[in-house]
Amino acid sequence: MIDVNALRKQGVAVRGQLMCGSGPATQTKVRIVDIDTAPDPDDKLDEKIIDPDGRFELNGSTRELTDIEPVLYVFTDCQDGLTPCLRKITYRIPKKFIHNGEPKPEQWIDIGVLNLQGHFEEEERECLH
Repeated sequence: MIDVNALRKQGVAVRGQLMCGSGPATQTKVRIVDIDTAPDPDDKLDEKIIDPDGRFELNGSTRELTDIEPVLYVFTDCQDGLTPCLRKITYRIPKKFIHNGEPKPEQWIDIGVLNLQGHFEEEERECLH
């Protein structure tokens, strides 16, 4: 049994703007997750649909015994045509941006303006998101 007091509060805060060509990537969902190994399921830290101009801010935390492994998932139909399901793009968040529950300004990671037109190295398709 794990002592609850041994679990450290850890989180990440991410902001950015997502575009699809020359306009915002409308109806795009963003989610930050702590990737865990089985049998412990991944922890969803925060999730939103981007705003009409493509901007988003996510901030979430969890309690873990070991360091969290945070990622940003982007679920989009940008440049997808009639292909079923959504593109799922994974952006790995560097460890230096992990905070202890309340991020300081320098602990926010700003991914800037990201155009989703192209194909990304860590991209797959997902129907259930």
